[in-house]
Amino acid sequence: MKNSIHVVCRFTLAALFLAGSSLAQAWPERVIKIIVPAPAGGNMDVPARVFASYLSKEVGFPVIVENKAGAGGGIGVQAMLNAPADGHTILYTSSNVLTEIPHVMKLSYDPMKDVRPVAALAKYRYVLVVAQDYPANDLAGMVRQLKAEPDKSSFASPSPGTIAQLGGEILNRKLGVNMQHVPFSGTPPALNALMSKQVTMVLDSVVTSGPLLQGGRLKALAIAGTTRYAGMAQVPTFAEQGFPEFSDFTSWQGIAVSPKVPAAVVEKLYAATSRIAGRAPYHEQIARIGFEPVQPDSPQQFAQRLQSDYEHFGALNRTLALKQ
Repeated sequence: MKNSIHVVCRFTLAALFLAGSSLAQAWPERVIKIIVPAPAGGNMDVPARVFASYLSKEVGFPVIVENKAGAGGGIGVQAMLNAPADGHTILYTSSNVLTEIPHVMKLSYDPMKDVRPVAALAKYRYVLVVAQDYPANDLAGMVRQLKAEPDKSSFASPSPGTIAQLGGEILNRKLGVNMQHVPFSGTPPALNALMSKQVTMVLDSVVTSGPLLQGGRLKALAIAGTTRYAGMAQVPTFAEQGFPEFSDFTSWQGIAVSPKVPAAVVEKLYAATSRIAGRAPYHEQIARIGFEPVQPDSPQQFAQRLQSDYEHFGALNRTLALKQ
């Protein structure tokens, strides 16, 4: 009799364990929310909405995008971490939120431990833009202009600690000028300030500056990278003009979740994302808005890449002695 009771108990416990495991791994079960730690209309928001539409079709549930701008992306990251860790709240972010900004802003979380990278989806380059009537058409002309008025120029950034600030400070140091850094709460307000001539220049992504350049509202002086960018073939690289420091100025975009999300759910999200990233229509749509699509590495490889970038930008921040 006792043996029978033990057998029943063992089967009951096993059934409960399996049921609990299957529930823990069920994903998705309801609407998915994608948090974008930046304002609407910026270079994170637009591709996040493209990804959301594909993800919704892939998993069969609605996917909504919610913008949580501020604190260099920290408000959005914290909102993701405060949500239930079940994979129904996803962070869509640029790498700078995790690898650059944390070096100059005090955060309530550790970006390398408290955020779990899932998949990279795209990368993009940076272009130095000025107002359309700025009295220079290349870096040599810009240098002459800056040195003629070394204390009257400024550069904008979407947040302290971003590549936009790093680039401006590199120019300050290399040229011996003193451009003022003017941080904003995102890319759109920084570009608006440039077009209204509140600031002199912005080192911005080709994604957000591209349409303004095509519309004749801004002018490009140089682009990052070792080769010219096909979408702006007429714009010479920084390296071509004697500024090799900007050759590796590239950012990544991708998705991340809370480290408390079950591994099985992360695997399902990664698999769905990989299928989306492998589709030609998705590639074409992302490329049209200025991104270079990538096939996602594993979550572990993506985490390693972000760790490497984090260490690189930490060293650069220490060299430039950047502060908030």
